[in-house]
Amino acid sequence: MVLSNVILHFEPGETVRQDVEIENTSEQPLYIDVKPHVVSKPGTVDEVRTFIEDPMEAGLLVTPSKLVVPPHGRKLLRFVDLKPGHPDERIYRVAVTPVVGDIEAQTSGLKILVGYEVLVLAQPQQPLVKLTGERDGKALFLRNEGNTNVLLREGRQCPAADSDPADCHYLATRRLYPGNEMRVELAIDSSVDYYLGIGTRSSVQSWP
Repeated sequence: MVLSNVILHFEPGETVRQDVEIENTSEQPLYIDVKPHVVSKPGTVDEVRTFIEDPMEAGLLVTPSKLVVPPHGRKLLRFVDLKPGHPDERIYRVAVTPVVGDIEAQTSGLKILVGYEVLVLAQPQQPLVKLTGERDGKALFLRNEGNTNVLLREGRQCPAADSDPADCHYLATRRLYPGNEMRVELAIDSSVDYYLGIGTRSSVQSWP
């Protein structure tokens, strides 16, 4: 099973409908079960995932909930944001799981099935990006004080601006949801650069 996308962004003023294509690369029909969850307190030890019983209340419709993809075939899974313009960011995790079918064998058999999770990020009507950072020796403390998630990726420290990339130190990637914070251990005393992913847009931020 191959999914065309595992991260979806719903942004203000953009489309409220997106599709994910599911491809079956096997010789057998693929039976798939789809279970959407709304995520509260994302990125914390208190994170909770609640199965969506009522799409209108949760704000996300995922259809169909079950599907069969023929051998070497493709089917679409549709995601619809039912609450565009919501004042708060909403986070969802949608489990896309193959269902075990019959095993044909003389004695015994084993099927290994791999499922996916689609991360759905619905930005608030007025996204506010406010990522604060503070250096303390060889550590950088980052906190998301805005109202939308920020993906920190391709972080690095280089001895100098013209350093060879092989001489740079590369830092952990992490998504910070509103209120989340992280500590980044640093190898050297130079400035820290991160690419920030906010929705489908990117920028670079540095901390000296």
